[in-house]
Amino acid sequence: MTAASVYVRERYRLGRTLGAGGMGRVWLARDEILDRDVALKEILLPDEIVGADGEALRKHMLREGRAAARLAHPGVARIYDTFEAEGRAWIVMEYVPSRSLQEVLDTDGPLPPHRVAEIGLAVLEALREAHAAGVRHRDVKPANVLLATDGRVVLTDFGVAAVDGESLNTSAGLVFGSPQYMAPERVRDGDTTSAGDLWSLGATLYAAVEGHAPYQRPSVMETITAIATEEPAASTQAFELRPVLDGLLRKSPGDRIDADETQRLLYAALEPSPEQTPRSRRPLIAAAVVAVVLLAGAGIAWVATRPDADASTVSPAPSVSAPAPPAAATPSAAVSSAAAPSTASSTAPASVAPSAAGSTRPPLPAGWTDYRDPTGFSVYVPKGWTRSKEGGIVYFRASGRVLGIDQTDDPQWDPVADWRGKADYRVSHGDFPGYREMHIREVKYFLKAADWEFTFNRSGVRQHVNNRGVVTSKHQAYGFYWQTTDAGWKAAQKDLNLVFDSFQPASD
Repeated sequence: MTAASVYVRERYRLGRTLGAGGMGRVWLARDEILDRDVALKEILLPDEIVGADGEALRKHMLREGRAAARLAHPGVARIYDTFEAEGRAWIVMEYVPSRSLQEVLDTDGPLPPHRVAEIGLAVLEALREAHAAGVRHRDVKPANVLLATDGRVVLTDFGVAAVDGESLNTSAGLVFGSPQYMAPERVRDGDTTSAGDLWSLGATLYAAVEGHAPYQRPSVMETITAIATEEPAASTQAFELRPVLDGLLRKSPGDRIDADETQRLLYAALEPSPEQTPRSRRPLIAAAVVAVVLLAGAGIAWVATRPDADASTVSPAPSVSAPAPPAAATPSAAVSSAAAPSTASSTAPASVAPSAAGSTRPPLPAGWTDYRDPTGFSVYVPKGWTRSKEGGIVYFRASGRVLGIDQTDDPQWDPVADWRGKADYRVSHGDFPGYREMHIREVKYFLKAADWEFTFNRSGVRQHVNNRGVVTSKHQAYGFYWQTTDAGWKAAQKDLNLVFDSFQPASD
């Protein structure tokens, strides 16, 4: 490679190796025709597969690659092409700048249950898309779950996928995939079903919180025997994830929970769990009113962390004082002409340009919906974003972006001071690794508002956050929490501005 560039099919210029396994090797390659990077998978068959078996398997994998190419979902690595060259089968896939979940576990250790639940929801969504198209993955494992730098969670490598109506038997009787993540029915009988993919998802999530697969044995044979005959080792770190792991890792496919129940339990794992709240954090949440009043008089305080939240997901949780860490901000929604003008003297950050009080609400654009909260406020949010209620906060999540909206009926009239106090506390306690502050400053929005903007590291990916706390009346204040990857921050600004411009508080 140092002497001259190597091309495949006179089109793909090979670069570095991205990974290798029992069924092949993946290269970073340059598509010289379309001028883009791709992941080029070279299918390498085991030595046991020879002659007619080898030829049948190569053609089978190419057919399955073409079938998987019809999947178009942000959580699935796209397949662009399949072909044979130089006596081997090749699959051209989307290149996703990322670290695999396995790499994260190897270098950083197990992840907190809350983060694992988020990853699980994203992988589940990708599997549901594949299953609806008649494709089963058959090799769901941490190495095939990519944590992309743009914030996406992407399921990759459908190279050993199975398509409904097709099967492949070899005279060698080999089973393809990773033994530690194979469902019991596949180990015993070779059955490949959508329920088997869900078992593998359960094993992947187990590994994410425990640091090892549920059936980890010294040899492949011992692993397979354990999967077929034994119960998985009890989880010690799953906590709120335990119900979904128990349901997914049941040996009988008929007893295993389905995709709908898996989704429900994963969302439930995102809900606050008081018994899991560290003792040093409980006063900030359970006694929010006292803590906030001490910090800033009377007002709204967003305690930027939920009881069970890890530093990777900064979540707003209202208190009663000025907007606090990871929480939110005030929308740039319309305010009646009778409302008092903003007393803020500074201008809004250049990256977040709120509309002036008194402006009309923008028209609802295509692809968005007008969310009406039971508490009375309304706001535009993108269609397809998942909604959850965590404590008093409503969250909307999709594709690496998070919007959280909090509220209180006891406003605090110095949001800048409140954010400052919350920031100092959170940073001193190590809640935001690699913290870098852009600013904490007043912005013109409704009666009184302030933004706290910063970046921090989460699982090797730089995150960008803007918290806005806003007072809309003497008896109402809101917090907005907006998080994207740092790389995707600028592209997301128009969406954040629309959220602010469309927000309407509850009637006072």
